[in-house]
Amino acid sequence: MTDDSKPDATAENKAPQGQSNLWHYQPPLPMEEAPLFVWPPKLVAAGKYMVSNGYLISFLLPYGTLAALTWFFLQPGFDQTVTLSWDWIGLMLLRNALFMAVIAHALHLYLYTFRKQGDEMRYDTRDLEEDNPKFFTRRQTRDNIFWTMVFCVPIWTAYEVLFMWLYANGWAPFYLNPMDHPILFVATFILIPFYQSFLFYFMHRFLHWKPIFPYVHMVHHRNDNTGPWSGMAMHPIEHIVLFSSVFIHLILPSHPMHVLFHMQFHTLTGPTSHAGYEALMFKKSPVFALGSFHHQLHHRFFNCNFGNRYVPCDKWFGTNHDGTRESWLELKRRWKEKKLNAR
Repeated sequence: MTDDSKPDATAENKAPQGQSNLWHYQPPLPMEEAPLFVWPPKLVAAGKYMVSNGYLISFLLPYGTLAALTWFFLQPGFDQTVTLSWDWIGLMLLRNALFMAVIAHALHLYLYTFRKQGDEMRYDTRDLEEDNPKFFTRRQTRDNIFWTMVFCVPIWTAYEVLFMWLYANGWAPFYLNPMDHPILFVATFILIPFYQSFLFYFMHRFLHWKPIFPYVHMVHHRNDNTGPWSGMAMHPIEHIVLFSSVFIHLILPSHPMHVLFHMQFHTLTGPTSHAGYEALMFKKSPVFALGSFHHQLHHRFFNCNFGNRYVPCDKWFGTNHDGTRESWLELKRRWKEKKLNAR
């Protein structure tokens, strides 16, 4: 799908273009980036994108709302967080564990256990693996749950705990009061996904560095065919590296709600973006954007699409695979040429 419209479930996309033998479903090709970082500017297209299903409806509003509800109803107050204590830290850990479990497992049950959507808008119809020694207990989903719940959730919580403790003690230098700066308060929510997208590209490239990849990032890449629990199934070093992007809020004027949004957006979009389906459907119509075919290609081919489609870093730095066979052949030529030049 293009990011400025709802996912397209029309018949022609069930007989995909390009590398058609690899996919059950793929969006119209070549894939286009979000129409924001282009020259000359496309103001109308950019405006449509910002209020589209692919951005506002499926990402900014849901996670912005969740961050607000968390702050007002589920976040221990500064009178508690001023002192590190397992009483309030445990509550935050339980809260985050429930968020992850509900979103990831609800998607898994709906799409894979009860198969309520069948194979409609599913990229790869291979079953999630049930008997492979590379996975914990030989099962892909159990392995993914282990890495997510044992490592992702506690590390995610630790970053939030640190920030709430800093804010409570007045050590976060740029507290943004929404009553004094309402426009900047709202704008920060809008900008976080783009900042996260830009930084993620470089962090992700680092994790593919040869001395690191086999020991760290390979945990995530065991999932060449992904499911909802695959999204945050990573080595703890990877969690620490990726989540460190939240430290921007020690420099950028921010409210604790922005920290919650940043971390929830980072972690809870993992299950949706790795769901293996383009969108959730209602009465045969796609209503909520899920997976990213751009990232699905990365899991299949590894050396492409290190970023995502909010900021076109892959296009800027020559690692973009737009889904067509021609694009993949060109990428392989570049990698081969790079290896020859490195000798």
